[in-house]
Amino acid sequence: MTDTRNRKLIAKRFNEHVKLLATLFNALSIATFGAAFVVPLTQGQAGSIKDGHWILLLVALALHMAGHIAIRFMRSED
Repeated sequence: MTDTRNRKLIAKRFNEHVKLLATLFNALSIATFGAAFVVPLTQGQAGSIKDGHWILLLVALALHMAGHIAIRFMRSED
């Protein structure tokens, strides 16, 4: 009985860390996506994604996908 409860606690703790990691990736993705539009605006290039700013969009997408991949590492708490 104690072993089962301990295993559930370990799985729950691990899952919370995985969720925090996924949240970190998604927050970085949102910040990078925003930077892809804010940086050109501050440089007077409103409405254009050039000079490599489109790379920020790809990085934002990659970070978002990393968040999805992190969620796949969650363990069963049963």
